[in-house]
Amino acid sequence: GVLAAAALIAGREQGKRKAVRLRNKQLQYDYTEIVSKLTLLTGAGMSVRRAWEKIALDYNNKMKDMPKEKYHAVYEEMMTTLRQMQSGMSENIAYAEFGRRCGIKEYRKLGTLLEQNVRKGTRGLSVLLEQESEEAFEQRKNLAKQLGEEAGTKLLLPMILMLAVVMVIVMVPAMMSFNF
Repeated sequence: GVLAAAALIAGREQGKRKAVRLRNKQLQYDYTEIVSKLTLLTGAGMSVRRAWEKIALDYNNKMKDMPKEKYHAVYEEMMTTLRQMQSGMSENIAYAEFGRRCGIKEYRKLGTLLEQNVRKGTRGLSVLLEQESEEAFEQRKNLAKQLGEEAGTKLLLPMILMLAVVMVIVMVPAMMSFNF
């Protein structure tokens, strides 16, 4: 009973760690999209808050009828941040909280960038967001390469098994054709 309880607890902990890893991968994958949308909207003349609101509400409208598995963690965090701002929290604190909740250095950097924008003004924000967008695009390319390498590694065992089957298919008739 004690061993079963320990195994159950260990399984739950492993499941939680796996869920956190998946969430972090999804956050990293979505980062480029978020930064490029913010760059585009603020470059078009929208304020950061208005751009944030548009991105979050567009996602919310798109996801109304979707299953829970299709949700993206970063957009859910953006919705939480938007609700905080609508309920009276100051923008700079809400953006800092957003970066902290996401828990990845890229989002903390984005949260700090937006927080400083609110405090110091929008001067130079579009340039900083464009630089961040370029860095995020490079990071996304590296992430895609890494995912491709992982896929190749996962396919190695099935390829070896298929080779063994082909070898058996070729060798068995050859061995049977020998007359002893």
